[in-house]
Amino acid sequence: MRRSNKRSRFIKLLNSIGIVRLLLVLVAGIGGSSLIFALTVSGVTRIKNPQLALMFVPTDSSALAARADQLLFSSLKKPAPEVRSFARAALIQQAINPKALRVLGYYADAQGDAVAAETLVRYSARLSRRETGAQLWLIEASARRNDTQQALKHYDIVLRTKPEVQSLLFPRLVSAIEEPEVRAALIPYIKNGSSWTIPFLFYANANSGNLNVVVDLVLESGGLADVDAAKSQILGLLERLVKAEQFTEARRLYMGLPGSNPTKLKSVEFSNSDRTGEFGAIGWLLVVDPDAGGQFIESNAGDRPRLAIFANASTTRTVASKLLYLSPGDYQFDARVTPIDRGYGGSIRWQLRCAAKRSGTEIWTFDVVDATARDALTIPSNCPVQFLDLIASGGNGQTGLEAIISSVRVIRIAG
Repeated sequence: MRRSNKRSRFIKLLNSIGIVRLLLVLVAGIGGSSLIFALTVSGVTRIKNPQLALMFVPTDSSALAARADQLLFSSLKKPAPEVRSFARAALIQQAINPKALRVLGYYADAQGDAVAAETLVRYSARLSRRETGAQLWLIEASARRNDTQQALKHYDIVLRTKPEVQSLLFPRLVSAIEEPEVRAALIPYIKNGSSWTIPFLFYANANSGNLNVVVDLVLESGGLADVDAAKSQILGLLERLVKAEQFTEARRLYMGLPGSNPTKLKSVEFSNSDRTGEFGAIGWLLVVDPDAGGQFIESNAGDRPRLAIFANASTTRTVASKLLYLSPGDYQFDARVTPIDRGYGGSIRWQLRCAAKRSGTEIWTFDVVDATARDALTIPSNCPVQFLDLIASGGNGQTGLEAIISSVRVIRIAG
């Protein structure tokens, strides 16, 4: 009986020891889980919500720096002393903290200590090229010193490391290229094919209010290093110049391109460059939609292409157009047309109009009746740039118009 009681007490003691150990393990586990949870929350929120992160890990260097940055930008001109306190606390926890150093630099700048500000911001930029705020501050500092070369170095760093700031910096850079020294400083970046130069030139094409300086930059730099991007960018710029009626700049850009030929500016003859669209708005431009259009096809001889056109019934539309820089004077027009199906009332009309007026003043029209078309025309002195248009009409029948233009010429008459 006694032996049984002793065994019972021993088992109870073992059980109690096991329970204590289990409780200790559970407590340790709960503590570890809490720490992991705190660190996880801190890692997720320390940038977007540093206050929440600091509630879990008050010594998190990144969260301290982010909180300092948050307070700084809530009152940039007169930052609160807490900005400096949080930034310094971040540096105590992590001596190499670019954001904290940059915040202290901004704080010093707001206090009027320019020397300390530049020292701190430059140190921040050296520690991390991805510290965008430091690069932006250094751009401003370089601009204040009129140091274009240095400013562009910082532009290059920030645009390569943080492409999302393009919307902030591109408008400023577009304005800056009006200065010759800025364009000269940009040339190495364009030639070397820095990742941001392609989107920048496309942005300048679309948004610059002073397209002649964009033309200057393209011609002075020799264009983009990426051949396909360069071609696309230049064709886009040519198109915008023509739409903006900046014909002098369009001619200047075209003449600066490899393979350009001044005779193309005065010729309406079809060429393989028209078929491939090599020179964009300087060549023949074709309109194609479901109701009317044109398409270049190879000729039987394999030399100059021919132009196949069509227009559905009850449709009259310009299907092809060519920009010209013909001098004032008298000219002879020749064209060879092969009607495939004229339909009922279908017709082909050639039209010459002044390009320098948005209303498109007509100076000559000619309706084609025979296969060989010939007529005389005169370009007045107040019309230095022209468009030759080909207008197709499908008539009122069922089949519409189809035809092939074998050749077309405009020849100056001596006199």
